[in-house]
Amino acid sequence: MERIKKITDLKKNYFENKTTSPESKVASRIKVVICLILYFTAIVLELRLSATTSIAGVVAQLQVMVSVYLVVAVRDKGYQIAVAINILVALIVAFIVVIGAGNLSAIPGVIVPICTIITISIITFYEKGFESKLVEATEQKKELSNLYDELASTEKKILQQNVKLKELNRKMKQREVRLNYLAFTDVLTGLPNREMLINKLDSLVERSPEQHQHFAVVFIDLDNYKKINDYKGHYIGDLLMKAIADRIKKIVFQQDMLGRLGGDEFTLIIQRDLSETEIFAYVEKIRTALLETFVIENMDLHISASFGVARYPQDGINAVELLNYSDIAMYKAKEFGKNRVQFINERV
Repeated sequence: MERIKKITDLKKNYFENKTTSPESKVASRIKVVICLILYFTAIVLELRLSATTSIAGVVAQLQVMVSVYLVVAVRDKGYQIAVAINILVALIVAFIVVIGAGNLSAIPGVIVPICTIITISIITFYEKGFESKLVEATEQKKELSNLYDELASTEKKILQQNVKLKELNRKMKQREVRLNYLAFTDVLTGLPNREMLINKLDSLVERSPEQHQHFAVVFIDLDNYKKINDYKGHYIGDLLMKAIADRIKKIVFQQDMLGRLGGDEFTLIIQRDLSETEIFAYVEKIRTALLETFVIENMDLHISASFGVARYPQDGINAVELLNYSDIAMYKAKEFGKNRVQFINERV
């Protein structure tokens, strides 16, 4: 119903625009007057020349042409006027036939107007049908245009949503990376945490039978760090911890992994197959480096560390045993006066 109402309103506006302007009204009146003059002139000629059949036929065709022109040029009013004058002529001619005591020569004057009415009615019917289809086609075009606009708007919204989804996905990936980083990284020093160290040890143990790999675990515990943390404050203690981690990282080989277990404890996984002498020299270098003064917030701080070493597979065959034995070796180092490197199998 709504669509029909739209079509009707559009059609009404079309005819109003066609017929309500001053120039259109004046032109229509002039056309009507001219057509009426021509039409009735044709009737007069037809009546006078009724004896001449050929000329009368031409004049009759003129009547038809005038009627058709009225319908086409003056729209609805033209049709009404054309029908009215043709009915009028048919009645007049019929009356003449009747009072003329059956003068059959005037009968074409009745038939022609009737046929003309039928002709212009057919023309009007198809013209209105064409206009209706034209209006409907225009409305469909408008609907298609609106649909296209809606589709364009929807496509734009989808593109905007895709951009938002991509941005959300990017942020989620960043968050995932961040969470993974936090899950396996010590926040203070940026070193691998206990979880990552254990995973690394498990991985090395798992690959070792195939690759016949040998490696070592070094447990590092800072001596007297708690006193510095208590007397100087946690802020200074954190700065010192970062400085210690940075100094050790500069010495550690790229193939090895340095991590922080927590508190003042570190672990170094030596992935290379080194002899006990080579391991000692490597760890001793770290120990002596830590003895150098740390300057934190314009303060000179001194610290040392105790080191415990356990090797795979001599001292342990899994991550738990290796960490446990390296821890025991470190406590031996503390028992023997701290600030030293101690192997779990070493007898002192």
